[in-house]
Amino acid sequence: MKRLFICLVLGLATASLQGCYSDLELEKANKIITALPTEVEGCTFIADVDTNAPFAHIDNARSSLKMQVAKLGGTHLVETHVYPRPLTRRMLGVGLSGRAYKCPIGKGPIVSNNKAKLKRDFPLVNPYDDDDDDPLDPFFTRRPFFPDI
Repeated sequence: MKRLFICLVLGLATASLQGCYSDLELEKANKIITALPTEVEGCTFIADVDTNAPFAHIDNARSSLKMQVAKLGGTHLVETHVYPRPLTRRMLGVGLSGRAYKCPIGKGPIVSNNKAKLKRDFPLVNPYDDDDDDPLDPFFTRRPFFPDI
């Protein structure tokens, strides 16, 4: 019964997170092109954008930036920094920042450049936190998950 309850709660939480953006917003964000700084010469700089929150995967952070660029009316994203952000007490998430541009037709690339996509270059677990006695963090402990009774 306890497992059923946990599965139900996790399922409801996952389902509630699915509807954060409309289909139109997602469509606009998917049209944003990731480019190198040299590829957006002649385009208009709109604003700096940042995830402002940790994400477990860099692709999620990239999607968040593209959503912001789309809301600003931009067409291109230049990623500038990828940095660690605490996700949990021991796990490091990823933050991403960039610059939003609006390119007129004929300026800027027409497809995303994979070389322009920054990569995560830091560990998943915080190397400076060696406290393994946190009772609220069962995933990164040397103790058994289910203690013997």
